Amino acid sequence: MIIAPSILNANNLRLESEIKKASEAGITRFHIDIMDGHFVPNLSYGPQLVKDFKREFPMTDAEIHLMSNNPKDMIPAFVQAGADLLEFHYEAMDQGQVNYWLDYLASNGLKPGLVLNPDTPIEVLHDFADKVKQVLLMTVYPGFGGQKFIPESLERIQTARKILNEVNPRITLEVDGGINADTIKLAKDAGANVFVVGSYLFKDGNIAGKVNKLNEILE
Repeated sequence: MIIAPSILNANNLRLESEIKKASEAGITRFHIDIMDGHFVPNLSYGPQLVKDFKREFPMTDAEIHLMSNNPKDMIPAFVQAGADLLEFHYEAMDQGQVNYWLDYLASNGLKPGLVLNPDTPIEVLHDFADKVKQVLLMTVYPGFGGQKFIPESLERIQTARKILNEVNPRITLEVDGGINADTIKLAKDAGANVFVVGSYLFKDGNIAGKVNKLNEILE
């Protein structure tokens, strides 16, 4: 089980300090949301932040969640920046491009991942499960932090886990959106094993306490 804090919800004026606090509590992977203002109506970070992150925290994984329909420019930029895992949206391109970019990531030494929005049929995974190392199911609509977990996501998690297990049980299944002390157990029981946690973790400053509580729930 992996907790991947979303730095989008951290205090960006104290970002290094908050990453350090989470790392000291045992976090080994951070989720970095990249939003381009087109695919989703919000803007966030660029490749330079990932370069800085890997320079300051070289032993910590940078997991990139790319929310962009411009893969030609964006994906190579984050590969060069030092990302460890990059997951992009199925909805952002056609099937041929999905296959191309999954192969591109693997050939460049990254773990390739695919993201599905809440309205996207889970069954599309049949076409790509043999190429991914991770699938991210959005349990809210992408673009902004602090949203509530969509209850119907639990059935989607179960279906996705079944499809992935048929190909390779080691493919990790991640959930993102509304994950807190209540929903993380539900998502785990449904079959998820990587959990993006944002506002719940960072909102009151007790980062280590929140990490410890979530780990206890996942045990």
